[in-house]
Parts: sequence; structure tokens; C-alpha cells
Amino acid sequence: MSQDHAQLDSDVICHHIYPMVQADATICIKVLQGSVESAYGYKVSDKKVWHAKQKAIAKIYGDWEELYDQLRRYFNALQAFIPAFRNRKSLVSMDRTHLYGKYAGTLLMGIAQDGNNNILSFAIVERENTDLWFFFLSNLRRHVATQPPPWDDPPTS
Repeated sequence: MSQDHAQLDSDVICHHIYPMVQADATICIKVLQGSVESAYGYKVSDKKVWHAKQKAIAKIYGDWEELYDQLRRYFNALQAFIPAFRNRKSLVSMDRTHLYGKYAGTLLMGIAQDGNNNILSFAIVERENTDLWFFFLSNLRRHVATQPPPWDDPPTS
């Protein structure tokens, strides 16, 4: 039989693919789909296998909401028990991605936390080079990450 079977739901598929996802969470849907087809004799949809893989990942690592709550509790503990962390927001996450198609270029991004708990800074440049990164980081430092880093603090006696 080549058609999907109603009783071959994402829970059954999750049980089958769990060891493969546990061994390699980046395993592609087509590989998982082939394994399900050879084990059960039915071809299942990409969507059903994707949902089953998401269930397997949640079983292995926890679901997104649970992990986010753990991260929030971790940062609250840092703020409560590490005095230097309480007043600092010097964590800035930076990345870049290349743009293709009609609007080619590079998107430079800086993400930090402001008084409202969010801020995103970005620049779209023709090409990535040292001068443009220097310009971006200088402005990011001036306008976003306004607190001096801990290593700039004068020594206390």
C-alpha cells in the first residue's frame, strides 16, 4: 500500500523515530519518512512526520515554553544572587545574514535588552567589511549598550 494510514498517527511515528531523533536531532524529514515507510509499509506525509519529530524533540529536550521558563528563572536567580548582574544589561547578541534576490546585501543585527526588555538594532549594507562592522558596533555601543562593560569599572578597595 502506498497511501497514508489513519492509525499511523504522529504518536506512533514519534515512537518509531525517537531513537533516530535522539541520535541526531538534525535528521531530515525525508530520512525519517523513508524509515517509517519501510517499517510500516505506508507512505506518510511530510507534515505528519514533521509533527512526530517535534514531539520527539520535545520529549528529548523539553518543550519550548518549559525551556523558556527555565531560562527566565535562571536570569532571575542571577539578578537576585549576583549583585553585579542585577544592574548590568551588557549582553548583546549579534549576527549577520546575507540577502539574496532583488535586494541583495547583508543584514547586520544586534539584539540587546533595554528598559522595556527588548531592543533590536539592525543595518542593511551592500557588503560586509571591517569598516561597516566598526560603524555598526560603534553606533550599537553608543545608542543600545550604553552601560559600560564590567571590565571598564574602576577597581574597588
